[in-house]
This record gives sequence, C-alpha cells and structure tokens, in this order.
Amino acid sequence: MRTAHAAFTMNLVGDTDVILLVLPAADYASADRISVTVDGAPVDWRTLPAAHDTRELVFTAPAGTLAVDVQTSVGGSQRPVDEGDAARYLEDSRYVEASALRGFVEERFGRATGFDAIAAMRQWIARGFTYSPSLSAMDDSAVTTLEKRGGMCRDYAHVMIALARAAGIPARYVGVYAPGLRPPDFHAVAEVHIDGQWWVVDATGLAPRGSLIRIATGADALETAWATTSGNPVLLQSLTVEAGDDDLAPDAVDDPTQRIRIA
Repeated sequence: MRTAHAAFTMNLVGDTDVILLVLPAADYASADRISVTVDGAPVDWRTLPAAHDTRELVFTAPAGTLAVDVQTSVGGSQRPVDEGDAARYLEDSRYVEASALRGFVEERFGRATGFDAIAAMRQWIARGFTYSPSLSAMDDSAVTTLEKRGGMCRDYAHVMIALARAAGIPARYVGVYAPGLRPPDFHAVAEVHIDGQWWVVDATGLAPRGSLIRIATGADALETAWATTSGNPVLLQSLTVEAGDDDLAPDAVDDPTQRIRIA
C-alpha cells in the first residue's frame, strides 16, 4: 500500500478559480479523502479528467483563508499511460528548448542511442549539477538550467527531457508523490519512450523510482503545475506533502542502472 498526504493554506482576496493536480492518476482507483474550506466553511469541489489520466480538483473559493487537505491511498499498480502519443514529446515546449540543444547533444554524447544515451545523459546531469533551491527560479528553462548547472527537481527533469528530445528520444514530464524523498515534497521526474514503452528517469536520484505515484503528466512543468489559480492574486501560506510505501525499506536508495516504469 502506498499513501500520500498534501495539505496547504492560501490567502485569497476575492473569488478565485482553483485547479489542483494533487490526486493520483485516475487508473490507480485510489481511495481519497478531500477537504476544501475557506475560513472553516466547506467549499464545493469536483474532479475533472485531463490528459494522461490526470485528475483535476476544481473549485471556486471566496475571499479568506483557503485550506485544502487531501489524503489518499493506492493499492496495486496503474496500467501504462498513453503509449500512442510519443511523437508529441519530440517537440519544443515552454520550458524545454530541445531544438537549441541538438548540436550540444551530438557533441557531448556522440552516437549513443536508446538506453545508452539516456544513461549517459542522466549521469552527466547527476555528476555536473548542484541540487539547490537557490539556483532555481520559476521561469527557468532547460537552457537556463544548463547555464546555471543546478536547480531543483523540476529543473533536472527539464534538462533531462531536453537532452533526450534533442537526441530524437521522446521525453515528457511527470509530477509525482515520492515515498522516500527527503525532505518530503512534490517531486518531478522525466519519462523517456524507448522500445515502445515509457521509462522513468530521475537525475536527482533523491527517491526510489519503484515507489513513485503518478499525479500529472505533460510536456513540462507548465502542464503539470500542482496549483493553478485565476481571478485574483493568492498568497501561499503553508504547504505540507508526505508520501509512504509499506514495502519501502527506510534506507532504500534508487539504483539508476535499473530500467523502471512508474507503476
């Protein structure tokens, strides 16, 4: 059994439309407990389907202190997600300028293909980048992160995706719950399409990939943001994210040589 818990508060100054990507993907058939309140009063919410089995938690909230608490449990595995759309993930996207990196990829990684190319790219990022919030900005793209040589999980994922696409390997971004991640938080990884299947790659190496719980899948962080608001400014006051896996050893680490799919 895998579990996840996300809770946050926001200050709202007026009626605000909110879309949250905090629920496990639909195919898990997860057991969810969802609470949405403003100043303690319940707010009506609904879930809507989106691409790749993503579930959107949608509501409109009035002015006040918004509090959202989501607890969920996942038993078993999900089916493979959208095996037929790989070609879309060869193109440039908002945070992934793959076309600008083709020359760099050819020079740096030569004629490596398939899993050999992905392994070389992952190792190059892992060894050469510094994981640090101070090196990350919300508008950083893959090219910006390459120049900085560091950032957070979203930045590592964008670079991995950009290098893979530049080498002709379809790659996409996945927001996940990550049991074993320290400190706990939402996490981001890349998926690459090789031999007709999607395989998960995480150059940060911060969490065992076999326990990941898929939340949202898309071209980059623009399509998978955990919170999107419109109508009025908002101020995030607090955020707590936790994830667990009954089968995960306390000292478990990720083995980057293993070929793993998000299950």
